[in-house]
Amino acid sequence: MTALPSATAAVSKSPPRRVAYVAPVDLPSPRAHAVQVMKNAQAWAKASETFELIANLSPARWGALDLRRLADYYGLSHPFPIVAYPLYPLENSSRRAWRGLFYRLAAWRCARQRVELVYTRSSLLPGFALAHGLPVLAELHAPPAEGKMDQQEFLDAARHPLFRGIVTISQPLADRYEAVGVPREKLLVLPDGVDLERFAAPLSREAARSALGLPQSGTLAVYAGHLYEGRGVETILAAASRLPEVAFLFAGGLTGDVARWRQKAGGLANVQFTGYLENHRIPPYLWAADLLLMPYGRGCPTVEWMSPLKMFEYMAAERPIVGTDLAAVRWVLRPGESAWLVPPDDGEALVEGIRRVAGDGALGERLATQARLDVEEYCWDRRVERMKAYLAAPSPSE
Repeated sequence: MTALPSATAAVSKSPPRRVAYVAPVDLPSPRAHAVQVMKNAQAWAKASETFELIANLSPARWGALDLRRLADYYGLSHPFPIVAYPLYPLENSSRRAWRGLFYRLAAWRCARQRVELVYTRSSLLPGFALAHGLPVLAELHAPPAEGKMDQQEFLDAARHPLFRGIVTISQPLADRYEAVGVPREKLLVLPDGVDLERFAAPLSREAARSALGLPQSGTLAVYAGHLYEGRGVETILAAASRLPEVAFLFAGGLTGDVARWRQKAGGLANVQFTGYLENHRIPPYLWAADLLLMPYGRGCPTVEWMSPLKMFEYMAAERPIVGTDLAAVRWVLRPGESAWLVPPDDGEALVEGIRRVAGDGALGERLATQARLDVEEYCWDRRVERMKAYLAAPSPSE
């Protein structure tokens, strides 16, 4: 077990100027968590005097790390330094010493660079950083793994004064950490966000469709993102079979998922799949749409605490959203005001929702306009500003 410094360690309340972000992410990766890490990192880089992302790569990718290519891949306008270690295969090791090697090295580097805050997406890193006397802020997107030794070490670390807190993407997730012993004052709820710079010069529907080679006429419903189970793909296909007059476009998805769903679509003439799209290529597909679909089902593994990246990009695109009425969605979207929400796993309800929004231009415009106004609160830069304000605020005991 990593030895922690004295509990009397001084805690600076000044906003950090020198920041390092430690993330076990293999770059480039098509996974949503990698997009989230890179967008978050960009925001921290813009808000810090010095910043670097410390990543854990596969050995084959380590020698070919290309910062310019990564910036293009993730649509970054403000690239930042990346320090990489070739230890990603050890992430799933059954031996804690091997899994912890990357975090031990990352913490050593942070101490050597004298960073003022170590920000991380890992529950393994805090103990190693605290052993060097470094303040830590952890962002966690999964509930605590109760009963595991690693989890107990993390909870011990979380009670230390230099452990500044846990950022969660929803209140239900924060509640779970409080239930296992994390002090409430060390929990900060911040939903995910969007890079508004990429939506600052929107294309008209006509211009977007022309750029993508899509038909100018007819209603187009777009779903963007991965095609995993629980994302409502089957519900969309059920709706497509009932709405032959509407074109349905799936923008994204890994090769295997696209092949599987294309087969299940059964040759529906009004359904099209693009295959995987890098994040920077998504906006034109959203702008080409008459409405955007987000029908998460109850079977989605993260349905209780999720904060989907696509939701914020949909809002920024200023097109009406038809999604499912789930607690995690209502945390951001307001039914009938910024989105049209229907019961989950209900193809007939989705059909009616699409008809309602597509058939009422004034309603669609009102929903889209309100969503675009609301999303200003969820940009990555503002999210980092809130974290810095939290770090600078006095604790309840002061």
